Amino acid sequence: MESDTRVVLSLYRHGVTKENQDKVYIGWSDVSISQDGIDRLHETKQHRPDAERVVISDLKRCVESADILFPDQPKIQHRGLREINFGEWEGRKADELQKREDFAEWLNNPELMQPENGESFKDFSARVMEAWNTIREWCVHDEIRDIAILAHGGPIRKLLTELAPEEKDFWDWKPLHGEGLTLVWKDAESFGRGDRCTLLSAVPTTANENG
Repeated sequence: MESDTRVVLSLYRHGVTKENQDKVYIGWSDVSISQDGIDRLHETKQHRPDAERVVISDLKRCVESADILFPDQPKIQHRGLREINFGEWEGRKADELQKREDFAEWLNNPELMQPENGESFKDFSARVMEAWNTIREWCVHDEIRDIAILAHGGPIRKLLTELAPEEKDFWDWKPLHGEGLTLVWKDAESFGRGDRCTLLSAVPTTANENG
């Protein structure tokens, strides 16, 4: 039966931080989630799928979020799941950066421009996919069928670009803070090959939602 052989991956974005709310760039900056972030995660926790393996970014906002969503489970930290490194833009507000010519160029073409002393989109993408391939191989080897990844907006967008059943541009995906998306493969073979999943749904945040 499909229910016995399918593989389920849930992707969660960390809870919102004060810096997120203030529109500050915090790629590799190690900040905590806000009270709003904590509250949303507790709502998501009530309806999230179970996971046999939980893999997370090593930054504090993801560690704290995972401790809320999966309090009693071990977590594997992976640096490859970090957000893009914004270099000189870290800790600065978007409206302040508007004055910079390179920031305007990056907004117009983020896949070709890179932040000063930061990470290129190409390097970021390669890092995230290398991390994903490692995680996938672990899970195939250990016959893990229910997986959770807790990371940042950028890595989740990249994974959805590569794995979702519907092909969409990186920037068209809009993962929400403290919420999740569930990807389902019909069997371990298709998952192991790196195929796109066959079903994508939202992790419901209230009992009345079904994805």
